[in-house]
Amino acid sequence: MAERIDQFCENLRVKLTGIDNNMKAIKAKIENNAQAAEQDARSQLDSVKKRIEQERPKVAAAQASVKKWLEEAKATTDKKIAEWKANNEKARLQSWAALAESYATAAAAVAMAAVDEAQQASLEAWLARKDADSAKGTKAA
Repeated sequence: MAERIDQFCENLRVKLTGIDNNMKAIKAKIENNAQAAEQDARSQLDSVKKRIEQERPKVAAAQASVKKWLEEAKATTDKKIAEWKANNEKARLQSWAALAESYATAAAAVAMAAVDEAQQASLEAWLARKDADSAKGTKAA
């Protein structure tokens, strides 16, 4: 399980570092050339949207797995687990552990998808603000 946690941490670090680098690059372009920055932001936004769309089935499956875990967790009390341990019911404990690991994997997938959605939101917000700021000479809605 520690390996899965390490892998999740590494995957999250890589994803966040990539997003941070992309956003820093856009910021630098904004400071140097607003027109190129807008084109890059729109290109990056398209890329993020495509990635989100491609991952949608995987995320839906992960969300279903999370829901399954929550239902199982409600039904499986600490008392039941203690009984399984006391009675040395390895099969039940193994099954419970496998379900918990599946939940952890699913929760990580949902978290990664949320990071992608946050990146999309940030890009959309920047583009919307740019549009609003460029419309200074027009009448407010």
